[in-house]
Amino acid sequence: MAYATSWDDQPEVEGLPNNFRVAVAGAQMGINRIRWVHPTTLPEHEHPDHEQANVVIQGSVELTIGGETMVLSAGDVAIVPKGTKHSGRSIEGEAVIIEIFAPLRVENLIGALGAPSLPPAAGPEA
Repeated sequence: MAYATSWDDQPEVEGLPNNFRVAVAGAQMGINRIRWVHPTTLPEHEHPDHEQANVVIQGSVELTIGGETMVLSAGDVAIVPKGTKHSGRSIEGEAVIIEIFAPLRVENLIGALGAPSLPPAAGPEA
């Protein structure tokens, strides 16, 4: 079923500190608008069954994908193959990333299964 919506008409959820997500989905893929407000850190994690594309549309972020660290700015694209460990952090200000998953990650949709879709934030060292 085809449909159109506006990011602004969808609820935004803070999944990790200063890391906000708006999610929409089709039957086979999901697309998220991610907004990072400095400082924010995305802990290392992987998606065993999903390929991911990240398109930076505002600001700059640092991503580490499969052990390779890179700085991406507006207009840059990064692909994360399924099963590849990756992490990220904000650099300054606010960054906006369009994130695409195939196949659809149901857990990215708000309220799905009642579980968070992001890895837990790292706690203070003991």
